[in-house]
Amino acid sequence: MIALVDCNSFYASCERVFRPDLHNRPIVVLSNNDGCIIAMDRNAKICGIKRGAPYFQVRADLAAIDAAVFSSNYTLYQDISLRVMEILRQHCTGIEVYSIDEAFLFLEECCVPFSLLGKNIHRDILQCTGIPVSIGFGRTKTLAKIANKWAKTQTAGLFILKKEYEKNILSQINIMDVWGIGPRKASFLFARGVRTARELRDLPDYWVKKNLTLVTLRTVWELRGIQSIDPENSYEPKKMILSSLGFSSPICNLPTLENAVSSYAATAVRKLIQQQSEASGVIVFIKTHRHKKPYYSGSREIRLQTPTSYLPEIAQAAILGLHQVYRKGFNYTKAGVCLFNIDTSDRYQYDLFQSSRMQKRAVSKTVMEIQKKFGAKAITSGRTGASGEWYMKRSRLSPKYTTRWSEIPTAK
Repeated sequence: MIALVDCNSFYASCERVFRPDLHNRPIVVLSNNDGCIIAMDRNAKICGIKRGAPYFQVRADLAAIDAAVFSSNYTLYQDISLRVMEILRQHCTGIEVYSIDEAFLFLEECCVPFSLLGKNIHRDILQCTGIPVSIGFGRTKTLAKIANKWAKTQTAGLFILKKEYEKNILSQINIMDVWGIGPRKASFLFARGVRTARELRDLPDYWVKKNLTLVTLRTVWELRGIQSIDPENSYEPKKMILSSLGFSSPICNLPTLENAVSSYAATAVRKLIQQQSEASGVIVFIKTHRHKKPYYSGSREIRLQTPTSYLPEIAQAAILGLHQVYRKGFNYTKAGVCLFNIDTSDRYQYDLFQSSRMQKRAVSKTVMEIQKKFGAKAITSGRTGASGEWYMKRSRLSPKYTTRWSEIPTAK
């Protein structure tokens, strides 16, 4: 069996942990620059608040239901996520972290009943972090996903999808709710009378392979109880990595833009190193507000001589591209850096005379380890600067309760 542990309304739950006064109040969390709603708790959903709604449009509605509104506090969410995953590792050695709030547990050698294991996990995570979770058990990852969705409707937050229940449960699951079936595939299947997970499961293999994709065929096998999605196949290295944010206020001077672009390049390089890849192309872009005149948007593509994950080289290429697209007299509201032509580090054959390549790769790895232990800002490019004028707007940011000494909550 495989279990999927999913934190309920994770961002909202993180905000509630240190605010017991919010126990019964609706909670919503805003996107970068406080633009739109990206997360909410069950109370906000009941009140009709929709994910993706622009904040300025629903501000009055949120005030009417006395909702607590927060800017995204990713530092807090990431730290609590790490604590949740550590608790899961105490219960099961076979764990695959799927996202910031989800993890699969592989229970081949589980020596306790699944119901007892689920209750213990639920109790320990709630007691140690304050985060409620839902736990679904199934014979495959896809079935565990379905079981987890069912668990959210149970009082105990736990559901075990046994083999004898699968036909009945899958008959009640809309095909849109099957993991891996997107809107386009769902529309294609709907047009051919396939509307439930059970109907998808019963399709002939040859028909699925001919009309859809091999990935969909694996999903069909998973619905039949055949494990077909391996951890190695779950995460393909990204072929493009984008780091981009809107500024909290317009920027018109080049030095500040250089700092921002260097910061975005550093973020992109961290993601590049995490997936053990290197890039040979950099795109930098800047733009003004699209609804204000004069409008300007420019981008430049820079090709590197050799693939690299070395921040100084990538940041230098990004700055070179910025100088080529920068125009005086404009108030810029957004910039970004995109890495492309990405492949894994072991696929490149370096020149005999490029002895420094291995040294630079070692430096990048060391920087990554320091940032992992002490935070992303512990060590970075000197170009980034300290002004932070380009930082995103977060006027409703909660304290970093678990990672900053000055913001630890005080008990009274």
